[in-house]
Amino acid sequence: MTYPGNGGEWQPQQNPYGQPQQGGYPQTGPQGHPQQGYPQQGQPPQGFPQQGYPQQGFPQQQYGQQYGQPPIGYVGGEPPKKKRTGLVVTAVVAVLALAAGTVATVWALRSSGTQAGAESPSAAANNLLNGLTSGDVLGIANGLAPAEATLIKDYLEASTSEAKRLGIFKSDADPNKMTGLEMKVEGVKFDDAAAVRVNDHLTINKVVEGKLTVTSDAKKIPLTDKLVDALGADFAKAEPQTETIDFAEVKAERDGKPIGIATIKVDDEWYPSIFYTIANVALEEEDLEWPAQGIAPAGAGSAEDAAKQIVEKALDGDIRGVIALLPPDEMGVLQDVGPVILDQVGEVPATDAKLISLETDSKDVTGGKQLTIRKLVLEVDGEQGEITRDGDCYTAKAEGQTQRLCADEIAELVEQQGGRDIPAAAVDVIARVGSRVLKDGIGVVATEVDGKWYVSPFRTYSELYLTLLRGLEAKDVDELIDAIR
Repeated sequence: MTYPGNGGEWQPQQNPYGQPQQGGYPQTGPQGHPQQGYPQQGQPPQGFPQQGYPQQGFPQQQYGQQYGQPPIGYVGGEPPKKKRTGLVVTAVVAVLALAAGTVATVWALRSSGTQAGAESPSAAANNLLNGLTSGDVLGIANGLAPAEATLIKDYLEASTSEAKRLGIFKSDADPNKMTGLEMKVEGVKFDDAAAVRVNDHLTINKVVEGKLTVTSDAKKIPLTDKLVDALGADFAKAEPQTETIDFAEVKAERDGKPIGIATIKVDDEWYPSIFYTIANVALEEEDLEWPAQGIAPAGAGSAEDAAKQIVEKALDGDIRGVIALLPPDEMGVLQDVGPVILDQVGEVPATDAKLISLETDSKDVTGGKQLTIRKLVLEVDGEQGEITRDGDCYTAKAEGQTQRLCADEIAELVEQQGGRDIPAAAVDVIARVGSRVLKDGIGVVATEVDGKWYVSPFRTYSELYLTLLRGLEAKDVDELIDAIR
């Protein structure tokens, strides 16, 4: 298959910010000095997904977001005020992400296994907004970039199952119904003449008219009665929250720059992309351009080699090499925008550590293989340190000392560190989750794309999160609720 992010030369692009940029992107400061909004020593750039998808800029559901995700995001007080441009643009992206991420989407994709593309970028963007207008969740899901739709499907399918097992969601929750979020799109128009053809596989479509209204209602999420009761009076009093975005007003507020929805070309068909839209927002807000040439993906011959290579490159401060080892279907956006990231980060010095040996155990997980550490040997300043795993026990050796930790020792360790301040029920929960992590092992998930292996950050995070959930039991949720009351 062909994916964005192949690192090849791009066609000349329109520069909406004025004069052409040398080398395909602007030099916003001296080399080696990171600018605001981009990573400082390896942190993700502003506007990129932190845990899959953005959590700000749209009407927040304080007690939970949607079907398929545990309730998150409830914080006290008012959030800090942000400039309107970033909030509104991120709102659109967030809404698209949430619309695509319902359990109804999971159900549809599991049944069909396919996504429907469009013949042109504008048609793909229009299909997406038409789906929002009609409430056609299945159409929205099938219109997303295939890799993004698959990531959402795999993650939500597993996390929803765990949420039901733990008694967070009701067992009879209907996966075909979208709850907690309603969207209404009116009079949306694109300016085809203003569309920016960045290259042969990426086009930014401009929304110039229309309104998008998003209403979130946490009470419609199928939470179990015990969880609703635990959330208390504030939850009972919570009212639906609504926000309307007028695209014409947004254009005026952005000095005539309309909101852009990114579409990408995969196997001769066009799809709207959440990740590329977020990247485009980040670039626009920092007055940066898409680079003339991306970072070419450089996969490994095996999953084990991919894990080893990404550790080596990270230790060497080789950010380009790390980006090249990300999956071109899932993370092609980082490869396409990679030169800008490198320019903003500047030179990253190598660490003092050198990888001597990395041995891993492999097991199949959804979408790839999880590689967990069996033996890791690092050398620092001429001294070697070693971590080995034997069953559910880890042993660390360094500077002539040896420490060993096994799954059945977690409870004792927690009690020693926390003394008498931690309730017995909480100790039991922490011990069980910690034991599950040690038993399953700590590692990364590698995926295969066109015969090469890459390390998937999204799937790595997802597996870690799911491992923590799998360590819990339904009674643990009850005990934790009792402990915090």
